[in-house]
Amino acid sequence: MKKYLKVPNLNSSLDNEINLEHLLEKANYQYLDQKPWGNVDDAIKVRFKIAHGNNAIYLYYDITEPEMKATYLNHNEAICRDSCVEFFIGLEGETNYYNFEFNYLGSCLAAYGEDRYDRKRIDKGTIDLIEVESNSKRIKQGERTLFNWGIFIKIPIETFVFSELKTFANTAARANFYKCGDDLLQPHHITWSQVQSDKPDFHLQSYFGDIVFE
Repeated sequence: MKKYLKVPNLNSSLDNEINLEHLLEKANYQYLDQKPWGNVDDAIKVRFKIAHGNNAIYLYYDITEPEMKATYLNHNEAICRDSCVEFFIGLEGETNYYNFEFNYLGSCLAAYGEDRYDRKRIDKGTIDLIEVESNSKRIKQGERTLFNWGIFIKIPIETFVFSELKTFANTAARANFYKCGDDLLQPHHITWSQVQSDKPDFHLQSYFGDIVFE
């Protein structure tokens, strides 16, 4: 079943609150619990929050996993090979969609297109407009040592360079949220809205969930 999500509008709070963590306390956690490809370590837990402020999208991912990898330092590199969280969104009235992929360091790959093959990269200067804060710690789970890391992301409306978008308020979109790590010892691909394909593919728009910006 396709997922549905309302994205709260934090605009009335923005003048008095600049801390992303405190802003996103007003949003509820959503969970990445779909594991359509292969066996995924039960220790991997991923949840996220999303909100908006009319002219920006706010995201927070909270991840626990047995291995954490962050090697790519520059935007538009192969971020999906690190411990990576991803946000794909197609705006109302557009057949194309954006993908934003982040590692712990805040390095981001961002692009726009109709499918996985025909994509236009967003330039690195524009990606620099995205604000990222991250934190991490080691935790014990029985005999295992795990890594818990979080990443706060503010994606301004100016980042959507291929669209004529004036505000997020009262608009609809289709989206999916992901966690992956292609070069980890145990590669994995986890989704918010279920995807059905023979091999991992985050670019299948037909499986995006529906979201509404309040």
